Order: sequence, then C-alpha cells, then structure tokens
Amino acid sequence: MITDKIKTSKPQEKSHRARKSEVTQGRILDASAELFGEQGYFATTLRQIAKRAKIDAGSIYYYFDSKDEILDEVMEIGIRAVADAVKEAVDALPDTTTNREKLKAATKAHLNTLLKFNAYTSANVAIFAQVSSEAQNRNQKLRQDYAAYWHDLFDAARKSGEISPTTDLSLVRLFLLGSINWSMQWYDPKKKSIDELALSFYEMLFNGILGSNTECLGRKRTPHPDRSRHADGRAHAALLAALLPGRCTNGRRAAQARKNSRRGSRCLSR
Repeated sequence: MITDKIKTSKPQEKSHRARKSEVTQGRILDASAELFGEQGYFATTLRQIAKRAKIDAGSIYYYFDSKDEILDEVMEIGIRAVADAVKEAVDALPDTTTNREKLKAATKAHLNTLLKFNAYTSANVAIFAQVSSEAQNRNQKLRQDYAAYWHDLFDAARKSGEISPTTDLSLVRLFLLGSINWSMQWYDPKKKSIDELALSFYEMLFNGILGSNTECLGRKRTPHPDRSRHADGRAHAALLAALLPGRCTNGRRAAQARKNSRRGSRCLSR
C-alpha cells in the first residue's frame, strides 16, 4: 500500500538525514580540533573551521550554537578518548596482574591514544590554558574522574608495597602524565615506537635513572644491604631531584628533597 510505503520511507529518510548530519558534525569537530591544536582557540575563526570542514560558513550554526559549544565537544572527546582507552586496557588484564603491571598498561594506553588520536588530544593540551576558567570547568568532572582513576592505580600499588609508602600520589601522577602529555611536542616515530616510548616512561619512573654506585645529589652513594627497605624512598627522591628543575646538588638539599617528597611538596625548584 502507498500509505505503508510512506510510513516506512519517512523513518528511512530521517535516518539517512540523521547520518548525514552526524557526518557533517563530525567534519566540523575534526576541523576544529585540528585548528585549535595548530593555532590556538582564539586565533581560530568559524570561517576557518568551515573552510577546513568544506562546508558553508553559515551552516555551522545549524549544528552548533557557538564556537564555545564546539570547544566543549572537542575537549570532551579528547578527554574521553584517553580515559576510555586507559580503563579498557587495565580492565582487559588478568585478575592476577600486579598493580605495577596495571600502571604499565595504563601508561602505554594513555600514550598510544594521545599520539594516535592526536587532533583532539593535542587540542586539549594546547588550548586548556588559553580558554576561560568557565570553559575549563565545564569538563572539570571528566578530568577529575580521570585523575581519580590514576590516583587509585597508584594507591593500590602503594598499599601492596609495590611502590614506596612515602610516595606522593598526586605529585607522581602529575609527573608521569605531564611528561607523557608533553611528548606530543617532540615525539618522532622514526626514532622510537610509541610502545618503546611508553616503556621508557614506565621504567624511568619505577626503576629510576641512577646506577647502584652513582654520584647522586653531590656525593657517591653505595647501597647498604641493611637499608634496602628504604631504597624505594631514596630512589623516588633522587629521581625527582634529578629530573625536576632546581635539582639538589649537596647532601643537605638532598635530605630536604626527601623530606619534601614525603610531604608532597613541589619545592624542588630554584
């Protein structure tokens, strides 16, 4: 019957339009993420976005009310992409997996998504400091949830004795993720694969960069067997002192570095 054809054809037509609309919306978001990452949020105009997306400038308002709304979408997609990838990687591990191995998998997943899903993730890193606090706060819950997830991973490792009990969880999270996020600025796939880079980040954080008999913080230190239970704490302080600006250069400042590490202070600066 003709009426049946009309009834069945309308939903199909609507579905086709919806799919077409989603494709166009995706092109707008892709173009926006690329431009935000390349030249910043404020330097990017709707006309530039339309040109990159290959649509008429005026048609953007059919899909988005403003550039701020586009910003929110781009930032949310970038955050969710990384967070979901990390959680899926950890959840896929066997129940017998150690907490440190979970952290290794999380590090690899974060870096992989960051570099492979580059447009949205790089836009997040590049423009976060540029936009207003109001814009930052609109995605704050997502960022807080992701930070809490990493906090729980490190906390589980600390409670199980796999990392030092004096480890400042907030500081070590910021140290690791901050280092990984900055890799977008200098990573060269010709020199090292993403997996190799992820392993380097992991080993540098958990195994350190110092040898057993290395001049550290101004004087030579040789491990003593009776002090093995304190090794993790010393290695953590030494790593921070060696890698952060204003590294300690004498024994007294080294002691202060260890003290600050326990307190969770960021005073390892000039």
